[in-house]
Amino acid sequence: MSANPLAGLRIGAVSYLNTKPLIHSLESRALTLEVPARLAARFLAGELDAALLPVFAILEAGSGCLVDDVAIACRGEVFSVVVASQGEFSDAKEIYLDPSSRSSSALLRVLSAEFYPGCHRLLESAAIPEGAARLLIGDPAIAFRRHHGATWNYHDLGSLWLRHTGLPFVFAVWALATENKSVGDAFRAAKEVGLQAREEIAASCDDPEFVSHYLSAYIQFGLGLEEKKGLKRFETLARRHGVLPQGGPAGISWN
Repeated sequence: MSANPLAGLRIGAVSYLNTKPLIHSLESRALTLEVPARLAARFLAGELDAALLPVFAILEAGSGCLVDDVAIACRGEVFSVVVASQGEFSDAKEIYLDPSSRSSSALLRVLSAEFYPGCHRLLESAAIPEGAARLLIGDPAIAFRRHHGATWNYHDLGSLWLRHTGLPFVFAVWALATENKSVGDAFRAAKEVGLQAREEIAASCDDPEFVSHYLSAYIQFGLGLEEKKGLKRFETLARRHGVLPQGGPAGISWN
């Protein structure tokens, strides 16, 4: 029997529901779970050998060895990355950002600058005034929508991205500290196991029907040509509007 190529690796993942199919078959004792911004900082500091990283962190770093055909992505509505407001998206003059995710904040900055110029003032603050528009991501976004229901409007960033670009959006991918095809193959295999286990994952959650639908209808786990086009389009627009530094494209390799 061949050795597990992931054995002994320090592996980090985002601590949200949408990661569960990708980490379902991995040994829990080998996993470090963090919010996206903290996870990226730990990987870039050399504290992790592999991490399910926000794409913005990879593009900002300027290079990365990424596992092909595995992602957290969407083609249209993603449900858990939204601007919640009391009115229309274009009428939200001030939007408070979520400090736990620089990728989603960067996506909002790109959408606002490219397609809604002059409409929004994006603010970073730990204290959000009651009733103010705010960016919500991941499990907190799901919880907010459950609690507030239709009393708020939810402007889905995946839907806005698809409407304006016609492309999927990629939120996170596996990044490796060192190129290794067997490790990439192991993460691809883990994805397939996790996709087959979505009903099992859902059954262990408080709302199995919602979780099953969320992990099947909203979140996409593949990374193909269209997703790479979406990633490239995001990079181009982010550099155009100063969300990423000006200069050449990131030196990304696919493992």
